Amino acid sequence: MKPLNILLIVLDATRTDYCSCYGAVQPLTPALDQLAANGLLFERAYASAPWTLPAMSAILTGLYPTQTGVGEKRVLDPEHQTLASRLKASGYATFAISKNSWFSTEFGLPQGFDVFHKLWQLLQTDVDLTEVNLTQAYPAERNLLISAAKGAMRGNVLKNAVNLASRRIKLLNDSDYGARRTLAPVKKWISAQRTPWFAMVHYLEAHLEYKPPVAWARRFSDNWPLTQKLLAADQLRLCYRHITGVERLTPDELHAWRQLYAAEVAYQDHAMGQLLNWLKQSGYYDDTLIIVVADHGESMDEHGLLAHLYSLHEPLIHVPLVIHGPDIPCGRRTEALVQTQDIFGTVLAVAGAAMPPHARSLLDTNVDRRYVVAEYGAPRMPRQELLKRFDLQAEDFAPFLRGLTALRTKQHKLVVSTAGDVELFDLQNDPAELANQAERMPDALADLQAMHAEWQASVGASSIAPTTVVAPPTVTPEVAERLKALGYLD
Repeated sequence: MKPLNILLIVLDATRTDYCSCYGAVQPLTPALDQLAANGLLFERAYASAPWTLPAMSAILTGLYPTQTGVGEKRVLDPEHQTLASRLKASGYATFAISKNSWFSTEFGLPQGFDVFHKLWQLLQTDVDLTEVNLTQAYPAERNLLISAAKGAMRGNVLKNAVNLASRRIKLLNDSDYGARRTLAPVKKWISAQRTPWFAMVHYLEAHLEYKPPVAWARRFSDNWPLTQKLLAADQLRLCYRHITGVERLTPDELHAWRQLYAAEVAYQDHAMGQLLNWLKQSGYYDDTLIIVVADHGESMDEHGLLAHLYSLHEPLIHVPLVIHGPDIPCGRRTEALVQTQDIFGTVLAVAGAAMPPHARSLLDTNVDRRYVVAEYGAPRMPRQELLKRFDLQAEDFAPFLRGLTALRTKQHKLVVSTAGDVELFDLQNDPAELANQAERMPDALADLQAMHAEWQASVGASSIAPTTVVAPPTVTPEVAERLKALGYLD
């Protein structure tokens, strides 16, 4: 039997309830809807973390963030063999494309990909000088200028300079986070393959900031002057000031905020639809296993939060997951409780590759889990230059600087924090997670705590305990200005 090609499409920061096939009121996702109508849709799929690096490490290794240490170390160690590495060893050609610079080599996620196309670069080079890289890949440095200087001198200095210049003069359009530039490299690479291939296509459109092309923003706006105001605003500043309660967005602003997000989800689906249509026209569609998943979700003022920060509530960890391909049930929806890291074993099983002991396939009859777990390691304090940009103080973030672990069954969710907090939610009667039932439901609490202890033992995790939050390196205003002039910071 001819091995299947495998396409993994990742929709960054995409909420389940903004996908039409999951009940969105507006028809935002016709391409995903069509795929689901002819494939297998998972109603209860859960991310292992609420942000890209640990969430994607789980998908690509089949391991929890606690098992790889990626949340703390900010890098996926080579000892944890990725899906791409395993498929490559089994004879697959491997390719990935993304706009999210957490996929830089410094963080370990590209392991095993023959080609990794970086949409954040105008010219492809090994050196990444994004804000994420400079602040995360050199954690021991005292300031960003040292990090930038070290990075710029590596590799092709001319290409590095062109990439920096392209960011400063906006050659890479801010109203498109890579969707428009994704299809051509994917088509070129797939068309050149003569062996079975594995391709990962990662869309960033639904990620903050929400600045879709104007035509898409207009389509979903019912207050264009307010929408224009948000499009022109420093949305990260608005986000952090809202979360900390220093300056909340008004109800009208939140409504326009959600409309911009809806426009991004729809635009992203449009781009994905173009890719799927090309697969059909080119004859690849019928011989390809297609998996579409979000790495995590997004908050839209639930619990006063925005983006994907400081929480393990349902909007951040409940994600869309659809599988389509030969021998996949057509038009089936399942309520099995699954984790996105189960994609790892699913792909290996379909490819006929060796399955490590921890791998499990979404296509097995016993796929339903007793519980799923999500982790949010202790977040880092925003850097001094960001606090200045947002006009915030370090103490504004005090309530949020704690690690979280959530264990969810089909009915209940247990959330424990490094600050010692324990929350229990009855999701059947309180889907918005508004009432902590830890004191009112002692039997359910005991059951979930026992499951949590069982999970800790299975992954080698110690009991959750207070963690020390390490402050980031400080940067003087003078250094920040120099970095901006060089193109290192936006």
